[in-house]
Amino acid sequence: MFFGRGWQRIALCGAPPLLAAWLLASPPARLDAGAAAPPSPDVGLSLRGMTVPSAAPPRLPQGPFIIPADFNTDRERVFAAPGDFALANRHVTLVVRKRDGWLVDFWRQEATPATSGALAGHSRIDGLWQLHPVLQSGGAQVSVTTGKVSHEGDSIRTETSVSLGAGRVRVITRYRLDEDAPRALITTRFEHLAGGRLAHLSLGDAVKWGNTDYFVDGARQKPTYSGKGHWVGRQGAGGDLMLRTGEPTPMGIGFRSYHNGLSGEVRTVYRTVSIEVGGSAEITRELSYGSIATPESIARTGVLKVTLRDEHGAGLASKLSLSGLLGTLTPHFGNSGGLSGAGRFVWSGTGDFSRRLAPGRYQVWATAGFERDAKSWQVDIRADQTTTLEAQLPRVVSTPGWVSADLHLHQAPSVDADISNAARVISVAAEGVELAGATDHYVVADLGPTIRELERSGRLTTRVLSMMGSEISTVGHLFGHFNLLPMEPGQNVNYTDTTPKQLFAEMRQVAPKGLIQVNHPRMDSIGYFARYRLDPATMRVPAQHQAEYSDDFDLLEVFNGLEMMSQPKLRKGLGDWLKLLGRGHRYAATGNSDSHGLFYLDPGLPRNFIRVPRSTSDTDDLSVTQEEVIDSLRRGRVVVTSGPMLEVSVDGHGPGDTVKLASKQAALRIRVQAAPWIDVTQIEVLLGPEGRRVRFIPVTERGKVVRYDQTIDLAVSASTFVVVLVTGTKALPHTHTPGTRPIAFSNPIWLEPG
Repeated sequence: MFFGRGWQRIALCGAPPLLAAWLLASPPARLDAGAAAPPSPDVGLSLRGMTVPSAAPPRLPQGPFIIPADFNTDRERVFAAPGDFALANRHVTLVVRKRDGWLVDFWRQEATPATSGALAGHSRIDGLWQLHPVLQSGGAQVSVTTGKVSHEGDSIRTETSVSLGAGRVRVITRYRLDEDAPRALITTRFEHLAGGRLAHLSLGDAVKWGNTDYFVDGARQKPTYSGKGHWVGRQGAGGDLMLRTGEPTPMGIGFRSYHNGLSGEVRTVYRTVSIEVGGSAEITRELSYGSIATPESIARTGVLKVTLRDEHGAGLASKLSLSGLLGTLTPHFGNSGGLSGAGRFVWSGTGDFSRRLAPGRYQVWATAGFERDAKSWQVDIRADQTTTLEAQLPRVVSTPGWVSADLHLHQAPSVDADISNAARVISVAAEGVELAGATDHYVVADLGPTIRELERSGRLTTRVLSMMGSEISTVGHLFGHFNLLPMEPGQNVNYTDTTPKQLFAEMRQVAPKGLIQVNHPRMDSIGYFARYRLDPATMRVPAQHQAEYSDDFDLLEVFNGLEMMSQPKLRKGLGDWLKLLGRGHRYAATGNSDSHGLFYLDPGLPRNFIRVPRSTSDTDDLSVTQEEVIDSLRRGRVVVTSGPMLEVSVDGHGPGDTVKLASKQAALRIRVQAAPWIDVTQIEVLLGPEGRRVRFIPVTERGKVVRYDQTIDLAVSASTFVVVLVTGTKALPHTHTPGTRPIAFSNPIWLEPG
């Protein structure tokens, strides 16, 4: 394997959502915040595969061709694998996957800037995840797949037959490129082969193409939509991309987001027909890059300028949260805007802001993470005038020996995260997170080159460390999503049609020093515990699953950003984890944002404070090595928080440690710190696998940094463990999701009575 100033291509290993890209590789043995040569803004990830020279890859042929065995491209998010079928003209390349006949790539030949602000800086990126026909008859809905793919003249042809209860239908799709435009022409013919009459057969497509705003006939839509239109499109990777019906009447269009931060799959219905045996129907549509016109605001505006500095007067990565007052509308800068505005937020890597706003009165919150004070103003913005604000946001919560980390972050390398690497780094720094774990789907991501370039160019004045990893999301036999940290360029794990035992064993082999984290374990259909129906009472899986289920993991994501607003979900996750601890599993609990964008899932909400025993100051914390972080995570030396800083100890021993007591009493010290703007109202002391609450402590101190600092006695009659939970009732003021309350909990201290 070749490290240094070279390029590494992602190797493809035959799963639906394969992402391909190039990396300016950097040595993986340290946490990366150093000063190396700056990369191209488009780089920042890798996976396994061959090393190739840093020269541009050879241009692929025009016309129809088969993806060659030595295929390489400088585009990100490319799914194409050797043997797939492709078409190319001077504008675009189109790829249909051989094994299922799905359209999986549609990229521009020339570097084209992304048209969503959050992806700024990424100009070599494929614009499509997947497109394939969908049939629906009555309650039956079928995604059309086929293994019969071929070139036919200047087209790609797929053919299969589908059973729909009352009949059997042959489906033939042809893909062709316009000679002189970045446009694909798609025709699908449906032939009723056998069976009864199909009275209401809906003919459409399923489309995935990015985590960004969707438009229908030019109008920006909410994350959930159901209606009609002549076209549906999105701004983002490769430019504006539109799917347009070829039928004379509007098509049905629907999409629904699981969460506002995760854009849903688009489903279209071009026609609904009745077909007798021997009959047929045909639909046409086009997929094309073009231009989605968005209305320009012509109202007069004023300018808000804000300068934020740390306690030493140095530039400070920070964030503004804006709300309208006294009849002024709260601003909304679009769901996929960039650092200068998305949602109601603005970010800066230096603490220098300038933002145009409609005239009116606003509440402005300035924050730079949980360890710093915040500043709030009410300001009047007047047309054609500039309002200037200045403030320091000093560090008020001192955390020497602790590094704050978000170990579950997505960015441009993930096909469902339309946020640039640069925007991700700045947004993380603005939330006060010190260590960013890059865990993109199916690739080993590296934010180190981006950090170095931002520092070199003066766009980032707050230090950030990074760690390479990947979220290994299973495909085919779907049973969950799992982070592996750390990883190195060139490492890869098979995630298609595998089992937990096989997957975890391969992860151990690929990264022997790495940690396996189970992500969002109870989350609907993509949670490991949910998929295997882990009994919350016994924490055992049903007998039929025991042969393939594995408990060989290290970290459990007890707190996920998608569940930030739900106390019951948090309590349920805590309950699962405590019971597993009681069964002898020393899994370290973590909390991570799972952020896929700038603001829907705020990065660092929640986060982990990881113990760094040798550090004696907040500055020294940033010299931590990767080995120290991994060692502390493995030992459970972690506190999870969405606001308060919690420190607990017994006889000087903290989370993850085992304490041999001299008697059947334990002196538990609890220290809670919080910035003045973060609410803390109660402390709960939980003992043993049932989470028995042995102490409930109201917190009465308000406004001060140290909210509680006392030692309490616990009766310990047998070997057990203690976990401390801290909560607040007043919502955080600077988050996207309303009602997000401060919460913190410790990993266990293991107690052995004398």
